[in-house]
Amino acid sequence: MEDREQSVPDFGHFWRQFMRYPLRDKVIAALGVMRWALRLYKFDSREPFIIERKVQVLKWKGGVIEVGRGARWAMGSKIVVGGHLRFGSRAILGPHSTLMCATEVTIGDRSMIAWNVSIFDSIGHRLWMERVGEVEVEAPITIGNDVWIGPYSIIMKGVTIGDNVVIGAGSVVRRDVPPNTLVYGNPARMAGKVDHWER
Repeated sequence: MEDREQSVPDFGHFWRQFMRYPLRDKVIAALGVMRWALRLYKFDSREPFIIERKVQVLKWKGGVIEVGRGARWAMGSKIVVGGHLRFGSRAILGPHSTLMCATEVTIGDRSMIAWNVSIFDSIGHRLWMERVGEVEVEAPITIGNDVWIGPYSIIMKGVTIGDNVVIGAGSVVRRDVPPNTLVYGNPARMAGKVDHWER
């Protein structure tokens, strides 16, 4: 793992890759950076990243949004922040995914979230259960570096996902996931160990 971490490109990687894009992709990326610039007032960091078409960013009073350089929020995704959102460098939020942050959500560098993924750190309403009493409504979510979350997955409140984890499509993650692990299912269960993966 040490050799792999040393080989991670610096922040200039994004712009070097940009120069290799076909013209159509350069236009999409350039427009995405323009959308970021037009919404700069919503962000508490100044690192440039790509916002595609029809992305909704709702920031409540007191919310903090920090996004790393070269990140990408894909078309139709929805981000609702009333707490503290940290979104890592070169991380991707896939099309039509929803990220709701009421307390604290951290997503590591180079993590890839596929389409139609839901991440929420709050159930939104107070709830009482028989013999248990009031249920915890909100709890922070931490997603490590180099995590791949498959489409239609749900990441629930209070979960910590370690580095280099792969989460299979359609998984419901309700408990912590250790580093270098493949999990899938509802609820998500360990299915093997991960050496590494590539985009």
